[in-house]
Order: sequence, then structure tokens, then C-alpha cells
Amino acid sequence: MTSHDHGVQQSGVPHGGTAFGVMLRSLRRAARLTLEELSEASGVSVRALGDLERGRSRGPQRRTVDALAAALRLDAEQGERLRRLAEAGRDRGAPSVSPYLLRTVPDFTGRKQELADLQALATGTRTRAAVLFGPGGQGKTTLAAEAVRRLAVDFPDGSVCVQLHGMSDSPLPAAEALVLLLTALGHPPDRIPVDPVAREAVYRAALTGRRALVVLDDAADETQTRPLLPDAEGSFVLVTSRRPLAGLEGVRRIRLGGLSGGESTRLLERILGAPRTDGQSEAITRLTELCGHLPLALRIVGNRLSSRPSWTPARLAGQLADEERRLSGLVAGDLAVRSALTLSYGQLTDPHRVLLRRLSLIPGHDVGPDLAAVLTGEDPLTTEDSLDLLVDRGLLEETTPGRYALHDLVRLFAREQLSAEEPESVTRVARLRMADWLLRSASAAGRRFEAPGAPQPWAGDPEAFTPGSAEEAEQWLTAERSNWAGALPLMFAAGRHTEILHASRTLYWFSDRWSQWPEWQTLFSHGVRSAAALGDRSAEAHQLNCLAWAHSVGAYQYAEAEQLARRALEPASETGDLDQQAWAWAYISGACMGLARPAEAAEAAARATRLFETTGDSTGRAVSQRVLGTALRESGRGEEALALHRALLGTRTGDVPGLNEFAAALLRCETARDLLALERWSEAAEAFRSVGTPLDHAGIDRLRAHTSVGLATALEHCGDPTGAREHYAQARDLFTQFGDTASAAEAVAGLERLGPTT
Repeated sequence: MTSHDHGVQQSGVPHGGTAFGVMLRSLRRAARLTLEELSEASGVSVRALGDLERGRSRGPQRRTVDALAAALRLDAEQGERLRRLAEAGRDRGAPSVSPYLLRTVPDFTGRKQELADLQALATGTRTRAAVLFGPGGQGKTTLAAEAVRRLAVDFPDGSVCVQLHGMSDSPLPAAEALVLLLTALGHPPDRIPVDPVAREAVYRAALTGRRALVVLDDAADETQTRPLLPDAEGSFVLVTSRRPLAGLEGVRRIRLGGLSGGESTRLLERILGAPRTDGQSEAITRLTELCGHLPLALRIVGNRLSSRPSWTPARLAGQLADEERRLSGLVAGDLAVRSALTLSYGQLTDPHRVLLRRLSLIPGHDVGPDLAAVLTGEDPLTTEDSLDLLVDRGLLEETTPGRYALHDLVRLFAREQLSAEEPESVTRVARLRMADWLLRSASAAGRRFEAPGAPQPWAGDPEAFTPGSAEEAEQWLTAERSNWAGALPLMFAAGRHTEILHASRTLYWFSDRWSQWPEWQTLFSHGVRSAAALGDRSAEAHQLNCLAWAHSVGAYQYAEAEQLARRALEPASETGDLDQQAWAWAYISGACMGLARPAEAAEAAARATRLFETTGDSTGRAVSQRVLGTALRESGRGEEALALHRALLGTRTGDVPGLNEFAAALLRCETARDLLALERWSEAAEAFRSVGTPLDHAGIDRLRAHTSVGLATALEHCGDPTGAREHYAQARDLFTQFGDTASAAEAVAGLERLGPTT
């Protein structure tokens, strides 16, 4: 089989003529010209024309093709395709028969599930076509070639392929693809109908009763692909495309994404060989991450290293670590990630290009339609349609319903296009508008969890997201947390310090619901810096206290928390702010407890309690007294601790939504731990069982962990090893999950004491 420009290949089926000859005959007949009339119009002899159409002359010279194109009145695209077919025909080195449809690679790796799915579809009786789709560079054609190799035994009537050039400026029309496919299937060239509809019927008839495998590689759209699908059982068509071709009926779709981490590593190891990868596991892993597990990028990296024997994987990883140079580094010969992305980008409309470029400004991991619309000025509904189109074009991934993310390499490409196509002044305005909207929206959502009297978010354009309920607010703050946290340095650089403090103020009580989010350290550290920039010492004390809380409760960084709380004492004392002085001592007491200094913790908690009594802050007083009781217990004064904690039960802690219920559960847990310290085992077990966990507070996992380990200890002493073992295991898993290694070790020690189950 001759290898032609449009990639028609065949295995085990008859072949007649050449692609150029068949196409010339089809075009002549479509123009309703005889050989003599075409000869007269073009100046090419009748005999030469006959030899071309019959395939006796494989590839005419450029001037002959130009003359024929002019005589046939072909448009620019048709003329260029005819010239490419002629050039391919002049390639005398091309093999006459190809053993497989597409070029396979000896180091093919992974895709086990996709291959299994294709095997099941191709050998089943219900599905006659499948679309293998996904972004550029995912290896769709390579996977199709591997599938054909493995499926050859199931299709005794052979396999054919046509390259549809869907990503080029001139995709192959379906009518022309039918000529190539019919020729490859052995249909006599002189009996191929001129009429496209008749030609389609002949093609489907040619597949009827056969077990042939047809691959349509790089399909542009449904219009190009639909006429090439079979309508009878037996034959199977495999389509590859960057789009899902959602309009096609009766086909199955398989989306191709990146390789797994293990598959990426194995692919590089197979390309490079053991001598180049032994002892380089860390560098190889880093390379797979820098490639985003994109097969094209991984192959480029492997090929580059193969062509440079003196290079180590670590050296190339060091080069690619620079984001500004990464796409330029992912080039090997005619393989380039940037080129693959440019093809998709070039097929977008101007508004879709703007959206893709500006999505690179998103500071977080993913984005919803509302935030994306802020970047472009379009309405959210139109933007959502545009986001879905980018998903269809393989330039965006829908990670969860309504949330969209750029692949790391696509993000770098979009950033390059943004720099090249939009002035920095325009980009700066879009970036700040986005950051402003994010913090205003976070402030509006945070108000749903604030005490009465919280300030309104500041005005701006576009309007901020305004949640209709606390549940909706929590969902938004959770989904967008990497984005609103990422907006903080942008706002700080723009000198928007007042707005940063406002957002911090309105998110203050919400932070207690998700105390272990790392974003709180980001928020409150920017709050400290903004307060200092404004010279607002009272706000600085407040933000330092908030930051101390984030280090202590959120990250178990007790030494840092103590240092920050002591720093807060200075501006709080300077401004006479007794409330912030009280909170500073409260956080100092908590940090001292974490550092196993209960006597100092008790002293600090007592000072905090007295100050809170002076200011009338019932919430702060309840917190400091609870810590005081804990410090008393850890100092060996269990009876005093139990009395204090029991006295606090039923006391309201203020008007903050949801706080009273959670604080009550914490107190019940502390009371149970007091009983445990007093070795009143059965009472302690009963108290731990009655702790309860309010479902609307994210701190319940930590509370559940402490309750589980306490209950396990009580049950162990009550002679119930089975129950104790169950709760120790639960506590171990929970503590490990949120990084409290010391408490996890305590649970593990309990399991070891009990020994294995019998």
C-alpha cells in the first residue's frame, strides 16, 4: 500500500490505483469533463491523464498539478490537497503495503482500561463506532495504533485508516475521504460515484458483510465524520479527535486524559533504558510532574535525554523547573508541546481566545463561571457556554460539575499568549478586578457567620457574589478558597490594605469552622502587614492574635503561636485594647498547653479570664476558662478542672452562629477527660459517649478524634478490649488525617498495649 499525504493505509485488503489518481478522476467527473476536455483545458495529454487516473504515473510534477487545478477550477484548499497527494506519490521510498494502520511504538505504556474498553466495544455486537477524544498530546493516535495491532485478529477483512487533518486549516472533506477509503477497501476507482450521497451509500455497502476495522484519525467535527460511519454490524470505526463529537448518534466515547504517575515513570524508563534511570527515581518523578503527565511532553523529555547521553534527568528537570522556559524546553525535533497547543488555540474565536488567555490569571486550582466572567466582562451564562466549548476543544478540564481547570502546560501556554497579545495595562486591570471581586465576595460570604453588626462589603463593579444562605456561603468559600487566598497578595501589591482588613474581619468567625485550612495563615499574615502599612495598631494586634490562632489550632505550631500572641500584647497594650490583650493571653495559654507547660498555661488563662470579665466578652471568657480547666487537669488538679468544666456547661458563648453548640460539645469532651484523669473509668466512658458532634462545624473530626481516644482509654480500663481497639483505630486514623502526630502516636500505643485481635 502506498503511503499518501492523507494517511490512507491498509492491511490485508485489495488495492487499486493511487490516491492522487482516484482524486483526480473524482474531481474531473464532478466538473463534468471528459479526458479530452480536461486535456484541452490543462494542456496535459489525454494519455498522461489516463496514466495518472489509473495509477500508472504515481506523482506528477508541480506545474502539471497546477495546470490541472486551474482547468478544474479548484479553490485554494482543493488545489493544495491535490498538490500534497502528488508530492506523496513521488515518494518512491514509501512501502507498498503497511503491516498496520498506524505507526506503533515499541515502548507503548499504560492505557490498560482504555484498551480493554475498545476491545469490548470493537468485538461486541451493539456498538459500531467509538470516539477516542481528548486534548492534544494525550497520545490518541498512538493508542489507536496499539488498539489496531491488538484487534487485528478480530478483523479478518483488514484495516484501513484515513487522516482527516481535523486540526489543519483545510480538513479533508468527507466526500474526498470516502474516495480514499473506498480505494483502500478495494472498490474499483472508475466505479466510485461522483455524487457524495451515492458515494456514501457505496462505502457503507462495501462494509456490509465484512469484518473490517476503519480508523478515522484527527476528525474535525460531526459533519466531516458522520458520512464515514458504518450502518451495519461487522465492521467497526474508531475515530480520534480533540473533541467529543457529541452530535454523533450511536457511538461510544472514551476520553483520554494524562497518564498516572506510575505510568509516566514507566514510560520514561522504557524510553531511556535502565542505565540512564537507575538511581534517578527522584529526578524522573520530578520530570513527570513538570510534564503534567502529558504523553507528548514525556516522549519529548525522553527523546531529548536519549539524544544527549551526557545529560542526567536531574539536569533537564532543573531546566524545565523554570516556568518561563518550560514550553521552549519541551521540544525534540518536530515534536513540540507548544505546536500542539497552537493548533487548538488557532481554531478558537477571538472571545474564546480572550477567555483562555485570562484564565491563566486565576490564582487557584480551578474556576467557576462567575469568576471566569469577571475576567472577560461577559455574563456568567455566556461564559459557562464558552468554558464548555474550551473543554470540548481539549484546552480545559471540567474537574467537577461547574468547576474548570487548566492543565499546567496549557496554563503556561495561555500565559504566553496573554503576554504576547494583550497590553500589560489591560492585564493589570483584569487581574485587579478579579482580586477585588474575590475579596468582596469572600467578605459577603463571611458575613453569614459573623456576629450581628458585621460591616457590609465594599461596593464595586462587577457586583460581588451574594449568598442566599449560610450553606451557600460555605460552599462558595470552600470551592473558591485557593482563589480568594490567592487574591490577597495581588490586593496587597495594589495597596488595598483597608479591603484586606475588611475581608479578614468578616472571615474571622468562619475560620473557626475550618480551622486547619492553610489559607488562614495567608489571610491573617496579610492582615498583619496591611494593618502595619495603615499604621493601625489596634488592627495589628487583632490580626496577630488571629495569626497566632491559625498557627496553634490550625497547624499545631505552638512555639510560633506563642511568639505571635506575645507580639500582639505590645500594640494591644499601647492602644489600651483590653479585649485583644485578653485574646493574646488566651492564645498564649493554648500554646503553653501544646508545649506541655500547664502551669504557665493556667496562669495565662486566668489572666485572660479576668480581662474578658472586665470587657464583658462572654465568648472569650468561656474559651479561656475551658483552657484554664484543661491546664488545671494537666497540672494534677483534676477535681478543680471537673468542677470548672461542669460549671461552664450550659453557658452561652455569644451570638456567633453555630458556636454555642460546638463549644458545648468541647466542654462535654473536656469533662469526660477530667473523669478519665480521675480514673473514674465507667463515668468517663459514659461521658465520652454523650459528647455528640454538631454536624455543621468542620472541627468535628478533631473533636471526634479526641473523643475516640478518650473512650478507648476508658473502655480499656473497663475491661472491653474489643471496643477499645475499635476506638483507638478510629482515633489513630483521624489524628493522622489532620497531622496531629503526637496524638496519633498515643492511639497507636493504645493499640499496641491491647495486642492483635484473636
